[in-house]
Amino acid sequence: MNSETDVGVSRRSVLRGGVAAAAGAAATGTAAAAEGEGGDGGGEKVVKVGPNGSNVFKPAEMYVKPGTKVRFVWESGGHNVHATEVPGDADWGVSTDIAGPPKEYTHTFDGPTGEYNYVCTPHASLGMKGTIIVTDSPPENKGYQTIVPDSAKTMAVGAMGSMTSVLGLAYFFMKYGGDYGE
Repeated sequence: MNSETDVGVSRRSVLRGGVAAAAGAAATGTAAAAEGEGGDGGGEKVVKVGPNGSNVFKPAEMYVKPGTKVRFVWESGGHNVHATEVPGDADWGVSTDIAGPPKEYTHTFDGPTGEYNYVCTPHASLGMKGTIIVTDSPPENKGYQTIVPDSAKTMAVGAMGSMTSVLGLAYFFMKYGGDYGE
């Protein structure tokens, strides 16, 4: 079993098949993750409050169409959302309690259009501030954006590592054999 012709299946065809399967799995996972994301205007967007224990809102700036629901989700403790500057006719005068997970606060930005600025009161001096810009025509792309959640990226990396390991073992056994009874 030293030549590729003895095996009936070549190493190259196994590797090609493995690469095709990995690419298909990655594409399927990305598409499935993207299906769960909402859009602008009547949809829902999420602002993370204190992700990974940091003193930031993520994203710090967000564009939404009127009618979009924004959900603030606390990911660490000791934070709040306090509106500091809003358009003249706006009814968003929020000042939530200082809290931690599993706290959530939701508001639908029906208008008027303009900038809605907010801070975390305990961490405002550290720069923990954010802006929601309500506009009828938000920009398509502003800087780097991704629609794939972090959990889907982590799963894809793990799956690719597993598939690479299996392909490496398959290559090793096909090249060096695995019949020890001879």
